[in-house]
Amino acid sequence: MHGIVHKTLKEYVVERTDDGTWDTVVEQSGLEPQLYLPVTNYDDEEIDAILETLSTMATQDRHEIERDFGRRLAPELLSTFSAHIRRDWELADLLADLEGVYNDIDTATEEATLPELACARESDHAIVTYDTHRGHQYCGLAHGILDGLVAAFDADATVTKTACVDDGDGACRFHVDLE
Repeated sequence: MHGIVHKTLKEYVVERTDDGTWDTVVEQSGLEPQLYLPVTNYDDEEIDAILETLSTMATQDRHEIERDFGRRLAPELLSTFSAHIRRDWELADLLADLEGVYNDIDTATEEATLPELACARESDHAIVTYDTHRGHQYCGLAHGILDGLVAAFDADATVTKTACVDDGDGACRFHVDLE
């Protein structure tokens, strides 16, 4: 997984707790402490272990932790990949060209293996379809990233999950209502 995810997950935990709690999470996850660089790729198992440990420690549903983290991750992704996004875009513009932006990022990040993403844009909404080859689907994370994009663009929009692999669907789908 792209290093920006690992780096931001650490920041997310430290912001909500402290450095000592992050150290405890890493230890309880069975990982070695390390510095996460945003341009390096890391093993998905590290994210899985940290999210599972957080879920256990916080006695909170993993999907909710993923979604909350996704909200925090969205602005970091926008900043990291800003060269692929026009400055004058609003949320509707980003969604209209989401697949193009995503393909540009996929090409630019040769070593990273990104999930499959599609977006069908209508006049007042978009349907975003998300599927990954990973062992864990990260549906909550995808949902949170979409929530975070709405917030980052200060858009009057809502995101609703309409299908999920965890419920037996072939992919996760989200309806983004552009009110």
